[in-house]
Amino acid sequence: MVKQNSQAEFVKCVIVGDPGVGKTCLICAWATGVKYCLNELVKTHVATVWAIDHYRTDREILERSWIDVDGACVSLRLWDTFGYHDKDRRFAYGRADVVILCFSVVKPLSLINVKKVWLPEIRKYCPTTPIVLVGTQADMRYLYNTEVYRNLEKGLLYRPIEEKDIISPQEGRDIAAEIGVAYYEASILTEFGIEDVFLNTVRAALSDRRKMKFWDSQLRKLKPPMIQPPMELPQPTYPKVTLPSIAIYNDLCYLLRDEIEGDVVFVAKRQCIYAHKICLMVTSSVFKALFLTDLKSPTLEQPAQEVVSEDKVSDDSDKDRLIDSDGVLPESPLSDHLNVVANEQKEFETKTFVPSHPAFHSVEIKPPKHPFQSNQCTVQLNPDITPQAFHYILEYLYTGVAKEQFDIFDQVIVAAELLQLPELVLSIRNFLSQEAYLNLELRRRFHIAQCSNLRELALKREIATDVTFQVDDGMVRAHKPLLMAHCEMMYAMFSDNFRESSAKVISFPGICKDTFKALQEYLYTGESPCMSGVDCMSLIEVANRLCLPRLVAFTEGHVVQELGRQEDANVNIMEDVLSILETAQLHNAVQLAKWCLHYLCVHFLDIFPQYVKLYKTLSLENQLYIDKHRWPPEWYVKEMELFQSLMNSPSKKQQHQKQQQFSRWERCTSSCLCFSRRHSHSSMADPLELPNS
Repeated sequence: MVKQNSQAEFVKCVIVGDPGVGKTCLICAWATGVKYCLNELVKTHVATVWAIDHYRTDREILERSWIDVDGACVSLRLWDTFGYHDKDRRFAYGRADVVILCFSVVKPLSLINVKKVWLPEIRKYCPTTPIVLVGTQADMRYLYNTEVYRNLEKGLLYRPIEEKDIISPQEGRDIAAEIGVAYYEASILTEFGIEDVFLNTVRAALSDRRKMKFWDSQLRKLKPPMIQPPMELPQPTYPKVTLPSIAIYNDLCYLLRDEIEGDVVFVAKRQCIYAHKICLMVTSSVFKALFLTDLKSPTLEQPAQEVVSEDKVSDDSDKDRLIDSDGVLPESPLSDHLNVVANEQKEFETKTFVPSHPAFHSVEIKPPKHPFQSNQCTVQLNPDITPQAFHYILEYLYTGVAKEQFDIFDQVIVAAELLQLPELVLSIRNFLSQEAYLNLELRRRFHIAQCSNLRELALKREIATDVTFQVDDGMVRAHKPLLMAHCEMMYAMFSDNFRESSAKVISFPGICKDTFKALQEYLYTGESPCMSGVDCMSLIEVANRLCLPRLVAFTEGHVVQELGRQEDANVNIMEDVLSILETAQLHNAVQLAKWCLHYLCVHFLDIFPQYVKLYKTLSLENQLYIDKHRWPPEWYVKEMELFQSLMNSPSKKQQHQKQQQFSRWERCTSSCLCFSRRHSHSSMADPLELPNS
């Protein structure tokens, strides 16, 4: 608290301006120290007035009114007013020492009304009173275009802020110079300029009073209104890459229900149930041990290089043909080779063996009916395993989710114990004990183990593959069921009457092995693939081609992370960003393109002159966007240059301050009794007494 003395000065400050420009918030921020959040400031405007009675009833507010300005002890009393033009404010202007005239920097009409409405009114009721012009809501110059602000609930009467609504500091200064007043800006949200506004308002009032009390020693030390430094603009935050939600593990159920591309048949009490070896091997150690002991057909052991020659000798016209209704390709040069393969398969007879596990009675392996099909594996189940229970178990192994089907829980427990699935038994017991919430952790651990086994068995060891892709630098084996389950394009390719649906080798140009393996890992696990050695832009192109927005987002996140890491290590990434931008836009990597645009906007000044040629290769639309959203904005750069020039030149600084000072004598008339009025006002005895209107 400022120590009061016998020479204390009292300043009555009246705040006027249009409705909704922030007059009351400005007063409360200074008089009570209240802080505002953005949610409070964007709500629909409700007319309020801060009562002057607070100085009489609230001791804390009264104590906060005392301030020290250049060695002078001053009590600043603030008078709030309604902003409606038809209100009578004569009572507020009475004996005012200074007037703060507010307008919003995002409401052009409020600035127009400064000259049209408020200035004539002020000069009518207090023609010789100093005026300070204040531009409020200065933070909205950069906030209005941010995602955080746009997403806030603003009420039904909110009118969006457009770029044309923004009033620059220079426009505010020009109006202030035209009417001969000081100019300052303030932000209630960031608390910028609040102290500058009120301290310099006091200086304006006391500088005027010093002309009447020239003998007062403490007023002699008073400085003229100071130059306000520009508001510090926070650097815009980089956009974050978000992932679209997807329930990837439920997709396998479609293959199970529709019996698509099944390579194993289970027989439970004379009912045939189709399934997929790889899906069972990665979730059950029992099925893994069973299928790893399968006898394999010689045709499946052929090296990939020999299979490649099949397509090389085929006629080009076959690439555009569909298979016929019997599922056999038309006559072509490949027919002779197919006959050789068929003869080899005839030599492979049906084989049967009895596994040692009690859940299985026998396993029968038959040669395929078609040269490009896999061996047909039939597994006879233990009679204690019912079809309903085995269907339930298969769904669990495909999805990791145990469903509430209390009517068959007894059968499922018997089958699960035979198949050594303790987690499933535990999940069912949790249902029976009404503790189903415990299954969430079991499901999480199931998926972790499933993804780990997929990487080991399906990707690394390439077990139970049934298709080969020919890429630019080699061959990659894969699994149709896993590809179809998580990619609609693959599903259509393998399930409809396309040539690829029966081909063992599928040409996939424009992609290398590392990139295809990353695509495989995503399709198999639904997780972000290992990006080591992967051409990320090529992966984005393939993911966009296959309509995989989640993989695009994963890759975008990796690219952004790598660029950010290099930037943190002080590596110049400008050239990389300029080259990535339009490639990302071409392949619908929207979030990566947005990040690149943001980087170029923030580092706009670094583009010139080193990268100007590369910058000019961008589309005109991108160049206009970068120039429009550059940071810091052009007006802010000019503000900083003006401020620095004033501070570095004492003569310019003094001249600018002199222009901001109020001249009483220019406005006084011959009948003005300023001297006697001011003298009587400054000699008030009671520090709590307010002048009557």
